[in-house]
Amino acid sequence: MEQSKAKSLYIHIPFCQHICEYCDFVRVGYHQDLADRFLRRCEEDLSLRQGETFETIYIGGGTPSALSVKQLEIMLRMIKPFRAVECEFTMEANPENFSEDKIELCVEYGVNRISLGVQSVQSKLLNLIGRKHTLEDAENVITLLRKHGIDNISADGMYGLPTQNLDDFKETLTWMINQKLPHVSLYALTIEPNSAFERKHIKSVDNSLEGDFYQLAENMLSDAGYLHYEISNFCLPDKESRHNLTYWHYEDFVAIGPGASGKEGHRRYTVTKNIHRYLTEGIVFDEDIRLSTVDEMFEFVMMGLRLKKGIEKVRFSDRFGVTIEVVFKDAIVKNIEKGWLILSDTLIFPSDDGRLFLHDLLIDFMEI
Repeated sequence: MEQSKAKSLYIHIPFCQHICEYCDFVRVGYHQDLADRFLRRCEEDLSLRQGETFETIYIGGGTPSALSVKQLEIMLRMIKPFRAVECEFTMEANPENFSEDKIELCVEYGVNRISLGVQSVQSKLLNLIGRKHTLEDAENVITLLRKHGIDNISADGMYGLPTQNLDDFKETLTWMINQKLPHVSLYALTIEPNSAFERKHIKSVDNSLEGDFYQLAENMLSDAGYLHYEISNFCLPDKESRHNLTYWHYEDFVAIGPGASGKEGHRRYTVTKNIHRYLTEGIVFDEDIRLSTVDEMFEFVMMGLRLKKGIEKVRFSDRFGVTIEVVFKDAIVKNIEKGWLILSDTLIFPSDDGRLFLHDLLIDFMEI
């Protein structure tokens, strides 16, 4: 295989010990034999990448920490040769199944960043969304991670949950701030087509309340010294997710595992979501798209405007050989007049209102 220029690697672990009510990611209940087969298949995919190293590696899911200690070691050992010298190596974990043995393995094999699925601090809400951990579980894992030298911890939180009010969310945010977590990712509940919530006819909260949740997070985390560096992500200074910046800077990344999406060269692909096909048919794609220059220009803007800093104009012109002001002149002028975009000598970035209405703003950029 021709060597990729990608500096980032994503591996999707499809196993969960239980399925959350809101989830529509590619996932299957954990079964030891199935997980063993998956790991052998994953090793085959990685063997095609021999000689490549990655500056960021992200193991997501599913629930990577659902693997047994032995399976986790097999996975981490096979990934080890692909780590660059200065590699940000992230693994997702759930508090209820991330034991000290597993944490010690992560440290041994170079995992230096953990993304922890916390979601909420209220047991009533955790039960409602099908989470199996307690707040005490989350606090214990954070203590253990720091004991073993992993301080680069991100926590996920959710808002717009059924019955959740602003005081509930404030309590979750206060806990995250008090834990001095370097990174926080916050997501509004969306009712996905294949989720249990959709089958139960649960509805999303109205836009006004969702906006109130979002503004509360913006105010509280900013006051606590966090940078709102991307629409859904906050961090303490210099603690951005380097891996996710790969996506938002529209750089290339390799994807392995069922349902994983990657972008290499002028190609975007999604590995088959069908776990049986993934295990038995070799590399099969649900989507394999050759991107035109117009596609790439729009996607570059779509991803870049998610960042508070926005887009460095020189990165666009270096990549495409033309300035962003020329390609998207009408869209830029229109959204500056609306107050949604700001143009400086070096940057183009969304205003606070522009970030709230980013979907509407981007529609104008589709008309190249």
